[in-house]
Amino acid sequence: MRKNGTPITCSFGTSGIDRNLKMEEIFFRNCREFLQMVRVGLFLPRCRNCGLDLVLTEEIVICRNCREKIVSTAENQCRICGKFVAQGIESCGSCLLRPPPYRRHLSYAAYEGTLREIIILYKYGEMEPLKNFLSALYLDIIKRELFPEFDAVVPVPADLRRRHGFQPVRAMGRVLASRLGIEFMPRLLLKKKSTPPQVGLSQAQRKTNLDGAFCLAAGKKPSGLHILLIDDVTTTGTTIKKCAAMLKKGGARVTALTLAQSCF
Repeated sequence: MRKNGTPITCSFGTSGIDRNLKMEEIFFRNCREFLQMVRVGLFLPRCRNCGLDLVLTEEIVICRNCREKIVSTAENQCRICGKFVAQGIESCGSCLLRPPPYRRHLSYAAYEGTLREIIILYKYGEMEPLKNFLSALYLDIIKRELFPEFDAVVPVPADLRRRHGFQPVRAMGRVLASRLGIEFMPRLLLKKKSTPPQVGLSQAQRKTNLDGAFCLAAGKKPSGLHILLIDDVTTTGTTIKKCAAMLKKGGARVTALTLAQSCF
């Protein structure tokens, strides 16, 4: 009671409570934003090639900058075997003297720089999500240089020692066949004996290392089919030629694609 006798009344207005609630909301919102900044700063994925942060939704394993560094060099290749030739030359002497068993072979680019690093990361680092990006390189060169009139995609078979593990070429082939809307035939062509890796062998050794290594699966006859044969890297072209020869023997027409070509 006041001194004048008027009773004291307690009035709890909402303004003070609202103000306190708003301060709490601001406090917790700031905390959430701070924790988000810490989380992003500590755990944002980085490009496995150059180390830059991956901030775009389409960036998986490697960043956009690294992807954009990969440029096709199909215009500087022999129109038959895909070997790099001087500008203005359509077909190399080897193809004119002894035509290969395929209709055409193309590589997306040289096996160097960023493309080389990404292929190594995919194959030996087993970064399987890269199969989508690398398959898109095949698709790009098909649209620019070839008519997509194929019946099936056939990957160069893995060596016996890798048959039950990660098979990078088969994984890319499955994605490519799906995007082209054609059949995927990973078991049409088989490698029936294990051979030393082509890497590290002399040119002469590479040409004989794969003799008798490939065969068609029992009961499989690709007669009349136009096969798109794919591999990751080619050097002398021996692997592609051996595989194409077996498919041609079975009655197929063959066009071959590789991601990269070693220059030596």
